Amino acid sequence: PRAAHPFAPPCYAERAVPDLTWRMETWTRRTEGRLVISGHSQGSVLAAAAVWQLDRRTRKRVALLTYGCPLERLYGRWFPAYFGPAQLASLHADIHCWRNLWRLTDPIGGPIRLPENAGPEVDRGPLKDPLAYGRTMEHPLPVPILGHSDYQADPGFAEERAALLARLGPPRIPAQPGPAQGSSGRSSE
Repeated sequence: PRAAHPFAPPCYAERAVPDLTWRMETWTRRTEGRLVISGHSQGSVLAAAAVWQLDRRTRKRVALLTYGCPLERLYGRWFPAYFGPAQLASLHADIHCWRNLWRLTDPIGGPIRLPENAGPEVDRGPLKDPLAYGRTMEHPLPVPILGHSDYQADPGFAEERAALLARLGPPRIPAQPGPAQGSSGRSSE
């Protein structure tokens, strides 16, 4: 894009993906913790690209939660060599667990639609939109259609995040460093 237009900003993925990958690897190595990397819309593409770069050890401690995700709907159609069915199935096979939330009313995000026999299902959905129909005394205005926004407000988001953490297993307790060898803990007189 910069070659075509001198005022175009640099591609942020060149920095965002390696930075996110480094942070995930560093954090899981230091804490022996588990992570659910959650990405919305373009952020889901960056999150998937970063998870793709993780080493196998780290990938076992990381789950991917995407929502409003254009990976298959847009990127898969325009860049099939990178995000086609075989590549998305490969990512699914490489990562420990991945769930994708989508709505029929979302014009950008959609299901991942992995080929059959690709393993555990990625897509949950479609999520209900709007969340309620009709009016009540407490809510006299109709509930808005959310489309591409406010996925975190949907009860399914918290359910899937909790399920992903459970699939990753219990957090590991890092070994506590003991007192230095040869030290009695007393001050010298």
